[in-house]
Amino acid sequence: MSLDLRRGLAVAAATLSLAAMSACGANVTPAGLPPTLGFQLVDGGRVAMESGQPVPDFGYQPRPRLDLNEGWRFQRANLDADLTFTPRTESLNDIEREAAGRQLPGFDDSQWQPIEVPGSVDPPPNGRPIDGWYRVRFTLPDSFTGEAVMVKFGSVNYIADVWLNGTYLGYHEGGYTPFAFDAGKALVDGQANVLAVRVYDPPKGTRLDVVPWYYSDWWEYEGITAPVWLEASNPVHVVRADVVPHLDAAYVSVVIENSSKLDVSGVAVNIEVLPAEVTDQNLLNPDPLSLVPADAPTIAAMSIDGITAGASSSFVRDGSFVFAGADRWTLKRPALYVLGVYVSVDGVVVDSFYDTFGLRRIQVDPTAPRLLLNGDPIAFTGAAVHNEQVGPSANGAPKGGTPLSAPDELRIIRQAQAVDVDLLRTNHVPANPSLLMLADRLGLAVWEEIPLNHFTPETFSLVMQRGLPQQMLAEMALRDFNRPSVMFHGFANESTGVDERAGAMTTLRDLDRRIDGTRLTGQAMYGSDPTDPTSAPLDVAGYTFYYGIFYGGPAPEPGTSNALALAHKTYPHKPVMILEFGDWLPLGGSEDAQRQVFRKTYPVFAANLDTFPAGYVGSAVWWSLQDYWTDVPGIAVERFGLFRPDGGMRAVGAEAQKSFGRVTAPSAAVPSVVSGGQAVAVPVPMPGRFPLQLAYVVVFPCVLVGLLVAGMLALRRYRRPRLRHAT
Repeated sequence: MSLDLRRGLAVAAATLSLAAMSACGANVTPAGLPPTLGFQLVDGGRVAMESGQPVPDFGYQPRPRLDLNEGWRFQRANLDADLTFTPRTESLNDIEREAAGRQLPGFDDSQWQPIEVPGSVDPPPNGRPIDGWYRVRFTLPDSFTGEAVMVKFGSVNYIADVWLNGTYLGYHEGGYTPFAFDAGKALVDGQANVLAVRVYDPPKGTRLDVVPWYYSDWWEYEGITAPVWLEASNPVHVVRADVVPHLDAAYVSVVIENSSKLDVSGVAVNIEVLPAEVTDQNLLNPDPLSLVPADAPTIAAMSIDGITAGASSSFVRDGSFVFAGADRWTLKRPALYVLGVYVSVDGVVVDSFYDTFGLRRIQVDPTAPRLLLNGDPIAFTGAAVHNEQVGPSANGAPKGGTPLSAPDELRIIRQAQAVDVDLLRTNHVPANPSLLMLADRLGLAVWEEIPLNHFTPETFSLVMQRGLPQQMLAEMALRDFNRPSVMFHGFANESTGVDERAGAMTTLRDLDRRIDGTRLTGQAMYGSDPTDPTSAPLDVAGYTFYYGIFYGGPAPEPGTSNALALAHKTYPHKPVMILEFGDWLPLGGSEDAQRQVFRKTYPVFAANLDTFPAGYVGSAVWWSLQDYWTDVPGIAVERFGLFRPDGGMRAVGAEAQKSFGRVTAPSAAVPSVVSGGQAVAVPVPMPGRFPLQLAYVVVFPCVLVGLLVAGMLALRRYRRPRLRHAT
């Protein structure tokens, strides 16, 4: 079968299927299940809350931890869809009757199928979504005694309901973002505990009010697709610490929780900034402390004391660090710092928290349609990546399976660096956390997005009314808050409609800026309509360009040039981000046709890169770095890759290497960077204390120079606070 015929049949089948599914979806009872994430004012500020708890950090912490990655069992079950999408205040009793005891600790699951977690129940090529139940038994280590305990899930696709020892903890909807529950109320010491998870994934196209709603053009792995673990901490502990970076300063906001039922006085929050160095030895180590050189002096520190933590409550404390001689995060020199936060009670440290961050600013030049990184013009050469195991290949196809480990992600980054790619677009979903860790450390930029893929006016309206995209964006932004590599948040891909989509883009932009504000916002519009007006609320104008492939005649030119000029005319003040261009390789076909598409398309973008005086193109992203499995009927494997599944570079990869190398050439070696500089702490006035805030705004610029001079002298004698740690 010819490639054109195969494409035509696939498109025709998808069109017919879409019409049928839309009709089917119209007959489905609308979902009443509300989002689980919202925002709440607490002492000191606003906190993201989910399932009754402050949204925690999901990175590695030096706390007692129990990984739940062995011993899981799975049983397929026919689950009631209407119950699944009904508010749990109405449906929980019926769901537990449907469970027939599966959620209870004494249930006999010995005949259930052993299953890998993390993993999936529907691996390609023959896997199909399977709903059902997961169970695992575990015993708590002694280190958990008397501690606050959270159970954390990296991701479950699509809706997860969770019980611990028969106690219902809650639910989560959305297959690509993390969530957590307070496990302390249900755990038992000294005997077996049972965690039970009910997983439901609606068949594609049967509902119009879920995300994603239709065939994704990637493989939708269902099940518990990321790690699950228990994490213990003192009842008074750091929930998260968010760093808003500036070029010469860092604004830090720390969320503390007292999960005990008693008020705790004498609480202090100590914050410090430490230098970091990435080496071959610590590159894959998720512990931020592994990056701190031995005997490294503290760069700056501050203490906020005199706090009384109310029972079963949270509070926020903020601070700023102003740097002199700061090491900024760039692609060629990705300097990182380590943030340390210590909670003490009456001088005894009861909890520690660490994360990495970088000082960088990505912005649109206010005088021209170009990107600026730390004030310098930049244009990215990119490729799309998928969270899927590619090698070792099976019969020339990707191996399939999820999730990718840090070594797996490192192999992907090395391939990207081999063809001089410096921007990774993470398919149409949030990135794998291991990929972001390595992008931070090796100097690559990332465009990550939520899976609003091929949405329509009706589906946009339905999911925005439910609040699902808002929750997914918040969960992604909060999880990756301190990642300097994440420079772009994408809100949609190749979707239709004008008013509904523009409204959704505005809502998501406003939410993104309230949560973060340090990333640029965009979407991927169809390049076949370069006058699409719906990116007006966003920072950049993103497009997918397939002239000569799907539209615009038999060849890329002159369609690519004409459309690019029209896109610039539509958005004269925004950088144009080419987020996809490329062609797939027919099974057994010649690689030269794919290479010719690159040769005829990329020069059009390269001639208009925003690093030129009159340029306006901020990125050119090839779709994709590797081949990948798809759930689109009739295709199976998308062979767009610059690399084959066996790791060999295709002809188009060699072409990209030659052409991208003219723009940027990141090194494959681990950058030798030891962050440093000097800094002073500047406490931020508490909200509600207007006189202090006014003094802060008026007086701070006048005394900044004096603080820096005094701070530099003090830092020569400073070492970390000699606080006693609880034993």
